[in-house]
Amino acid sequence: MAKGRPPDPGRARRGTGHRPQAGRGKVLDVLPAELDLTPPAELPAGAAELWRRAAAELAPRGLNAGDLPLVEMLVVAAYRHRQARAIIDRIGVLAKSKRGPVLNPLLKVEKETAATYLRLAETLGLSPAARVRLGLMEIAGQSILLTIAEQVRRAQR
Repeated sequence: MAKGRPPDPGRARRGTGHRPQAGRGKVLDVLPAELDLTPPAELPAGAAELWRRAAAELAPRGLNAGDLPLVEMLVVAAYRHRQARAIIDRIGVLAKSKRGPVLNPLLKVEKETAATYLRLAETLGLSPAARVRLGLMEIAGQSILLTIAEQVRRAQR
């Protein structure tokens, strides 16, 4: 006795079988849409140059439109860090208060913006450790892509 569902003679007419259909299985080259990498107008003037550098670094690595808010947060964090550091350098580590000298509150801003920058740089692959990690992943990814490409070539023969 055969296992499985008995053959349905009307299946071929309905096109509900598992037979390959014409036009299926073609490999399409999909190119990403061209991104506009000009700095957003909302960015502070001092952050625009940071944006250009980050975008130039990330564009060849496959920067997507969905990544642009991360890049914006990265450059704003770097810009705010620079602002806080400049004011700390001018005022000093200790600030005057009614009760006497206290630690400058901008030290906290400087620390938090540096931490934010580092997290985003790791996420985007802009730190040395992230580049090493991404390089290893890229090597693994390339070997997978080569394997897939070879299988597609064999199937097309």
